[in-house]
Amino acid sequence: MKIEPVIPEMGLKGRSPAKPDASNLLGRIWGRVLDFGLILWVVRVPLASVVLGLLLMSAVTQAQDVTLDVAMAGAPVGAAAGLSRTMIALLAAVFLLWAMPVHYAARLLMETDQGIADISTRRNAAAAARGGKHDLIFCLMLRLVPRILGALTFVAFAIGARNAIGNLPTLADRPAMAAAHDQLALLSWVMLAGAPLFYAYTLMRGLFTDVGPLKAFDAALARRLAGVFAALGIEARPDDPEAELHATGRLILLAYAVLVIVVLAASPHWLARHLPLAFAVPLIFGGWVPILGYLSSVGRRFHVPILTALFLLGAIGVYVFGDNHAVRTLTAVEPAYRRTAMEPAVQLWMRANGCAEAPATCPRPIIVAAAGGASRAGFFTASVIGHFLDFERHKQGFSFTRADGSKINRAARDDGRFTPAIEQALNGKDIASHIFAISGVSGGSYGAAVVAAALAARTGSAAPCPGKAPDGWFGGTLAGWRDCLESMTAGDYLTATFFGLAFHDQVQLFLSDRAALLEQSWEDNFARHILAAGAKATPDSADRLAKHFLGAPPDPDRWVPFLVLNGTSVETGQRIVTTDLAPTYAATSRCPSGGANAECPLFTHAIDFHGMVRSDLDVRLSTAATNSARFPVISPPGSIYQMDRDVVDRIVDGGYFENFGVESALELAEAMVEIEPRLAPFILVIANDPGSVLTEERTARTSSGVVVPDAPDQAAFTEVTGPVGAIGAVRSGRGRLAVATATHWLDARFGDRCPTNLVQIKVWPEAVKDGHCPVGEATPEKIRDVSMSWWLSKPVQMNLHEQLEATADRCNNGTAVEAVWAALATPSRACIGDSPSR
Repeated sequence: MKIEPVIPEMGLKGRSPAKPDASNLLGRIWGRVLDFGLILWVVRVPLASVVLGLLLMSAVTQAQDVTLDVAMAGAPVGAAAGLSRTMIALLAAVFLLWAMPVHYAARLLMETDQGIADISTRRNAAAAARGGKHDLIFCLMLRLVPRILGALTFVAFAIGARNAIGNLPTLADRPAMAAAHDQLALLSWVMLAGAPLFYAYTLMRGLFTDVGPLKAFDAALARRLAGVFAALGIEARPDDPEAELHATGRLILLAYAVLVIVVLAASPHWLARHLPLAFAVPLIFGGWVPILGYLSSVGRRFHVPILTALFLLGAIGVYVFGDNHAVRTLTAVEPAYRRTAMEPAVQLWMRANGCAEAPATCPRPIIVAAAGGASRAGFFTASVIGHFLDFERHKQGFSFTRADGSKINRAARDDGRFTPAIEQALNGKDIASHIFAISGVSGGSYGAAVVAAALAARTGSAAPCPGKAPDGWFGGTLAGWRDCLESMTAGDYLTATFFGLAFHDQVQLFLSDRAALLEQSWEDNFARHILAAGAKATPDSADRLAKHFLGAPPDPDRWVPFLVLNGTSVETGQRIVTTDLAPTYAATSRCPSGGANAECPLFTHAIDFHGMVRSDLDVRLSTAATNSARFPVISPPGSIYQMDRDVVDRIVDGGYFENFGVESALELAEAMVEIEPRLAPFILVIANDPGSVLTEERTARTSSGVVVPDAPDQAAFTEVTGPVGAIGAVRSGRGRLAVATATHWLDARFGDRCPTNLVQIKVWPEAVKDGHCPVGEATPEKIRDVSMSWWLSKPVQMNLHEQLEATADRCNNGTAVEAVWAALATPSRACIGDSPSR
């Protein structure tokens, strides 16, 4: 192919040469564009790595949020900004694990590509004909592209840290908020400084390798490894005068590729502990570059689309042999059909509350609906439930020690939100026994599983946690249930999961998938808490999340709520419910779900998970939570096997069906009242999506109960963004519909005596501009995103913790908290009146 256009001579003998016309100039420019395009195509793998990193740090809140862990340098959340060893360590990680592989791979790809070699030869020959030595423009392209790609990796992190500043929530703790802002700003400058430093390294590298001893070492290495390099097709070409990647660089690139494969296959959890969060990002983006870059070069050499072929072969292999996304099972300790039926479940709950002989004297059964939202939902679910379990602390007031050593004093009686009468009614009561069940979705199911496991692990009334807090939690000491449950859900579950996404699930053979790695991360974090708690926890409870979901029968003397964990069926779109309650019960008068009274379905049009697997199989508690928490990208659809090769369904996140868990909570309440009409259930909804809260608040202000939409006037790619946006909005829309339906049913039954029968405790929205409460505004401003991944930064944890604090603006949960305390202290007879048949 002739890159440089040739213009035929049109002038006559004796005339001066014609001046270059516009077409000649455009032809030369177009030739340079083609040269540059070829270079970018050759280095497409390292280029894609850098572009994806830039996009991730520019647009994804969860990715930006991981920079906070480095910016705040561990525990001291209120410390002044200053350069830390953690920042320098991240700089080194980006340098070694991302920038160098990208630069070396791009350099190697260009030096071994015959197409670039041919163009270089022609360009240099043309330059020699004009009296030069080399084509300077083409040589400049070859030199600059790998260096710029390597330098841009640091720019990606600088962008992420800078954008994370805009995501910071409004905190009552102003010093911590200011420190986070300053630390992120400093980190962005540190990472930005890495770009010219790396570029300077690439300029100086050639000088270092020309030093006598180093040059001799490199030459000896080249001789010894010449056969290996030749066999792999990465040897230096003697006809390439621009070759810069010496034998040392080739060996480093080769060793890096092998090390990535070995370590990630052998122990992703070990690697996650040593390269957590932001430190994992360079490995995730840089780890595949040498391998995929090499395969792309082989494909160009033999004119075979190897990467495309591998993708297609992988898809065919998964279709023929199955994937590695099977829901983990284990042999059941007892057949699944022995789960607790609803009738004995209600009796056991009444025995736990000492009212089995007089049901009307029982407290109102609390049914918790924990909405979805990954770690945000898990943490907030644990925090809210822990708040009410800490009744004895609230009675006296307490001091809270932050990680920086500062203390916050809380007033007695929960800042005045429960009265002396409520205090007297709850004195000596086990608040946990008031909770009949938790209906969870996605991250809310994880929070529910941790709450259940912690309650099962307790000895007496103390929370099963050590006194010293782990590094991942924002506080300093663990002094009660709320602290304990928050710290249990504040771990780093993201790193191992992303290693699974980036590596395990691309290979699949004999490797656990990312869902299993997520479950194991939950299990490990819970076990560390319990083992450190010592006498506060039962001896055999450290591995509770890793044990059978259907374990020991409920114990009224140490009550643990039943779990209803909601997933979604890929085949039918129905709920798939993983629960320790039996799927049917005997209704006395009528079946609320519409079935036969003798075999009344507990949940309407829902699939029972244990009914789809063999009766001798069970799942771990962690797997039961994952059955509900399989949202896109982070967790794959789980294949449910009835036999070894028989997939009966695939389960995905429960939020696809309804993101609040309220529909299942309402059906539990209906069944409970059908079994024992003298009970008056109360539903506590723990919501955590500020966007959904804002929509709900706007809906409440309309007479029709329907929010007036206000879509943007301009939108790109509506054919794609429209359906995707609708799916995302429906998950919360159906949740709000379920809340309205449940409120109507509860109020119709108990409203004349108990005016409040369902409340929501929410994560309130904050305006992007200044963090103010936008609720009540006619046209509310754009609100901040609250990170939703399997890890939470300390400012986000603090923001979630503060959602239960008393505040002066409209965005507060004060009324809801008061209503929950009142419901906990109210006997059922106060709501049912004199007629037990209501």
